[in-house]
Amino acid sequence: MIDQAKFIKMADHVGLRLLETPCLYDRRADELYELNDEGLEGLERCNGAMTVAQAALEPEFLQDCLDEGLLVLLDEPQPQTISLSQSPVPSLRYLEVQITWRCNLACRHCYLGKARAEDMAPDDFRSVVEEFEAMGGLRLMVSGGEPLAHPQWPEINAVLDGLPVRRALLSNGGLLTSEILGQLNFDEVQISIDGLQKGHDMLRGKGSFERAVAAAHLVRTSGLDLSIATMAHSGNLDEMGDMEELVRSLDAIEWGIDAPVISGRLSDNPDLAVTPDQAVQAMARAYGGAFHGGSDGMACGLHLCTVAADGKVAQCGFYFDDPLGVASEGLRVCWQRRQPLALADIAGCRDCDVADDCGGGCRFRAADRLSPDPVMCAAMGKELEQG
Repeated sequence: MIDQAKFIKMADHVGLRLLETPCLYDRRADELYELNDEGLEGLERCNGAMTVAQAALEPEFLQDCLDEGLLVLLDEPQPQTISLSQSPVPSLRYLEVQITWRCNLACRHCYLGKARAEDMAPDDFRSVVEEFEAMGGLRLMVSGGEPLAHPQWPEINAVLDGLPVRRALLSNGGLLTSEILGQLNFDEVQISIDGLQKGHDMLRGKGSFERAVAAAHLVRTSGLDLSIATMAHSGNLDEMGDMEELVRSLDAIEWGIDAPVISGRLSDNPDLAVTPDQAVQAMARAYGGAFHGGSDGMACGLHLCTVAADGKVAQCGFYFDDPLGVASEGLRVCWQRRQPLALADIAGCRDCDVADDCGGGCRFRAADRLSPDPVMCAAMGKELEQG
């Protein structure tokens, strides 16, 4: 029996969002729960100043929220401010910020090409991420280059203290130490591991595999969530089975596997490329929840954009040659220039019976923006159509 005299509030790791529909977001678990109007109004009353009786939530809904750790009961009031603003449509839910183009490695597949001394100022980073949160943002991915190579990393990290979005650090692990981990204002660290020693070092340089695996172990012992990112390439296809054992032994919450696109440094190393069928076999081992693709008949990137170290804003990191604007104009201003692409506008997708399940795949991996993605066509058992 729930004590009706207890005060009730939302847990510190959850928040309300007015996206296309009202939602409750649990940034600790990276889970989004859609709400009806009654649920939204009830949760707005869970402000730490009202009792369970005053909040008057539907009993089953209340119990579910308590069981999931979304609501907490208190002996004394702890008032919290619940402020809501409508997100743009489509909503910007996932933001990657490339804070620097410096890097401690020279990976043979890097689409950004040669590393260079281009860094985002901490004040500019603050403006971007705070506007993202105000727009109803959910998940922030801080990347590079190698983000830990930013010359003002402590200041960048300090910006994230208390920011109420899920914060993920995307790193190659080479600069990660126990001291840095202990100071991180992040929920998750993603380490790139691109095979076992042979396959990984082929891509990223001798000794980088051992450093990456050591970094992954450090993350796990730190208490932060660990995720792993892997690029399928010709040198690691025969290692994928053992890679899966490694990733699962690390207890990673997510294993993302992707196929390289001929751009950046990969243009000088085309021997690393894989066929669509090879990519599909490797990507079938991936698991985990983060999804930044399309929905409701729309193609990928519907809720995602990227901000570069030089301030350019693009629909994703592959499209900085066709930016939406620059961050100094305001993230919302740039996002409103985004022109979402419908699956019906993609040749080969408009009449495909699995297009909604497939989502059209990666637009950059396709031959052009209005063509099918050959990897996703292979994954769905479809003949690639052009035209």
